[in-house]
Amino acid sequence: MDDTPEPESQQNHTEQPLTLHTLSSIRSLLINPSTPKRIVSSIFQTLTRSPQLTHHTLNLLSDLITHHPSLSQLALDSLLRATESPTRLAVDSLATISELSFPKDLELDDGRFVSLCFGSSVPGRVWMLKNAGYRFRIRPALLFTVLLGFTKDPYPYVREASLEGLVGLSERGEFDDVSMVKGCYERGLQLLTDMEDCVRLSAVRVVASWGLMLSASSADMKPYWYNEVFAKLCSMARDMSMKVRVEAFNALAKMEIVSEDFLIQSLSKRVLGVGKQRESMDQSTSEQFASLAAGVAGALVHGLEDEFFEVRKSVCQSLGRLTILSIEFAREALDLLMDMLNDDSVVVRLQALETMHHMAINRCLKLQEKHLHMFLGALVDNSKEVRCAGRKILKIAKLNNLAMFKSSINRLLENLDSYLQDEADVFSAFSHLGRNHKKFVGMIVREIFEEVDAAFEGNVEFKSARIAALLIISISAPLLNEDAGSIPPVMFSYAVTLLGRIYCAFSDIMDRDTLLAYLCEKSRCTTALNINLGKEEQQLPFIEGDTPNFSSNETIDSKIGSQIMKKPKELANYQVEQHQSEYNEVMNFKIGSQIMKEPKELANYQVEQHQSEYNEVMNFTNYILANFPDMWQMIQTGHTNDVLRSLRCLKEELATLKFDSLGSHDALEFTLHYLRIIKLLAEVWEHLLHANGSCSHGMGELEFKLGKLDRRVKELMSKFVGFSAEQEYNILELILMTYALRLCKVETCFVNLTFKRLTSIYSCIESILKERSVLPSNFVAELGKLLHECHTASINGSSCSPLQLNRCLKLFSLKKFVLHGTIRHLMAELSISNNDSLHPFPFISGLPVSIPCEITLHNIFRKCKLWLKMSLDDGLVQYVFLDLDILLGSGDVRNFVFVAPFYRTPKANSFTLKVCISLECLFENVSPVQRCGGPKYELVPLCKEKQVYFSKVN
Repeated sequence: MDDTPEPESQQNHTEQPLTLHTLSSIRSLLINPSTPKRIVSSIFQTLTRSPQLTHHTLNLLSDLITHHPSLSQLALDSLLRATESPTRLAVDSLATISELSFPKDLELDDGRFVSLCFGSSVPGRVWMLKNAGYRFRIRPALLFTVLLGFTKDPYPYVREASLEGLVGLSERGEFDDVSMVKGCYERGLQLLTDMEDCVRLSAVRVVASWGLMLSASSADMKPYWYNEVFAKLCSMARDMSMKVRVEAFNALAKMEIVSEDFLIQSLSKRVLGVGKQRESMDQSTSEQFASLAAGVAGALVHGLEDEFFEVRKSVCQSLGRLTILSIEFAREALDLLMDMLNDDSVVVRLQALETMHHMAINRCLKLQEKHLHMFLGALVDNSKEVRCAGRKILKIAKLNNLAMFKSSINRLLENLDSYLQDEADVFSAFSHLGRNHKKFVGMIVREIFEEVDAAFEGNVEFKSARIAALLIISISAPLLNEDAGSIPPVMFSYAVTLLGRIYCAFSDIMDRDTLLAYLCEKSRCTTALNINLGKEEQQLPFIEGDTPNFSSNETIDSKIGSQIMKKPKELANYQVEQHQSEYNEVMNFKIGSQIMKEPKELANYQVEQHQSEYNEVMNFTNYILANFPDMWQMIQTGHTNDVLRSLRCLKEELATLKFDSLGSHDALEFTLHYLRIIKLLAEVWEHLLHANGSCSHGMGELEFKLGKLDRRVKELMSKFVGFSAEQEYNILELILMTYALRLCKVETCFVNLTFKRLTSIYSCIESILKERSVLPSNFVAELGKLLHECHTASINGSSCSPLQLNRCLKLFSLKKFVLHGTIRHLMAELSISNNDSLHPFPFISGLPVSIPCEITLHNIFRKCKLWLKMSLDDGLVQYVFLDLDILLGSGDVRNFVFVAPFYRTPKANSFTLKVCISLECLFENVSPVQRCGGPKYELVPLCKEKQVYFSKVN
């Protein structure tokens, strides 16, 4: 700040109110980035010396904080002084502060904070109590004391603000003193009976947040405290305020442990016995437990019968979480949820179905015949969203008997007749029904065949949508199983004629060409199963459908031209004959004709075949990779389970592909590895960023998935080479995102190391951006700002706020990845001959042993650092460096024998040594540990671990 005294004329000028023209000129200088700091400091002094702060002055101070962060603390002090005024200006000043985005948490000394809280301005006091914990660095002990004290303030809005401040304080989780936690919880209980609705609403939130902290403070008392919090929240189910009731039921969704007796009691207005719990309690505790049970009685039933749809919707939403806790409770709650499908509100009906879908995902939805009529009624509901939600459940539900299966099919057909716009999703539901109930499809396939065959023959009125649906459920039954069972092959031929229309039913697992190949393959079996159709062929117009993709326009013209004039039955048989003829022709060409070819012609033919195979693989893998950005958007919108099902299907399809050429193998391996990363990201994302949603994982499982994700991304960057600059940027951004996810979890281990890795990867991204002269994505730019703030303040990674990282993560978007054929998969094969558990190598305890390793390396170049990792079960590890300059062999594939020494043989009669070839990760400039004589950076395995058996020489 410039300390040079201002001219006297300027000092006199500042004593007068600033005109609008002067204020406009000042703003132009403030928002201009070229304005010298000296002038900015002078403007700040001018604004603060004004006789009184006005609305225009507040706006200018806001602009100064936004464009000149170095003066933000001083400007904030001026704004805070304005809040002490009892006039309307205090409220405007607070509104200005609330809308600002400060570069970091600003300091507020204890005296100023206390004076503002006890000031004459009630709005100022309210604002400070609500926001002090979020916007300013206040000592937690002082903040806790002030907030707890103001919960007894005579003004209801001050009590509400202090309770909201306590809720915010609980989210920081900085209190280890159980007595303080219990004190906040009990204060919230006291205010549940407050006269003001807004206070009771905030009290419910305090009881939920601090009650959960209290439950986590003691492992022995955890079930009891969860039950008590559950009971206290249930007691608010009859509150006079609708908003309080909604908040109470929303809080119930946070319960992780609740007694089954309490859960069932909440569904019954009559107080039931709690014998299971009383057996292990003394008399006083048992009486208290019974008292709590009385408050729980019928709480959820009252909520479902509430006059406000907001309350009924909240109860349905909470049931989705609570039904996971008890199978018996889920069974009884399902009866009530079925009744909600008759609710007048579309919102309630939709939420009830979404809760059932959540139950189905967690395998606690047990549909019975008594439920079926009510449930299937949703398929013909007037609301499109309700019909879609009903079909969504039907896609994953397990039906117990054939009668329920037939009823579902009939109601879906009614849905199709009544709402033509639902055709695509109804077809998809038929496809899933067939895949999930193969046994039932086999029982009714004869009936379906007769109806479909009659329609194609023209003996009955042809209903194309109905026939297409019946075809879909028939051909989907053997979709994921090679055996077509009792499905007549001619059904697959009929389906070819409707390919364009029924393709949407299978788009979640295959593209159009793959579906066509599947139908053609199944229809070739006609000769193996002769079905006597016994009907006279009649003329029928060609069934509509898109033309399949063939290799050339000439082929398309010839196939379409010859098929249009054929009858449907004749067309189906003709297609089967054509497919069989093409198949025989190809086999004869591959086997018979190659014998007669010259060696040169044969070599050229094989090159062409490999190129054709390679092009096919590249098209297929790029098709799969192109789906991932859309899947990521679905994950962000909460459709994680749908994405996981699609990924599983794609993974199964990739696993079935086998090709000889190395280029095809590299592309498939990369795609499979990338798919596994997306699957892990989906699972981790759902837990970390939607912790209050439908999914719940144990902390151990989350740590396992984060560690697995960490290994996967390292393998992706280390085991594949040949990336373009754009591809490398996309992968590094993905790695950056995984590290940020790991830091977003406060309890994760090795925070400092993860932060260093995050900084290292960001440096690599910066260098790529500079070379390409392109702008970073929003995620990278925002994360860069956060890292810069941490570096400037000399703060290590543990100080990065999870909330700030969370905001960065929400900006991440998965980029489209396109393979161009330059990517190579680094791989190794390790073989140890003449050794197994029955034929161990001899050894003498304490003396070194040698291990003859037959090694094959694929696509390994000289810059790679390979290590032979040898480990015992007790944790002892020894590393041997593989010097590629000394070892024999050259080219993409190297074969050699390497005799590895192992020095630390144990004192035992026998032992097993695990041997693996690993690659050192060089893309990170971070060394987690310094191993004497071993690798400096982390390793990724290039082959499966081999076990070498040793037996002591007698």
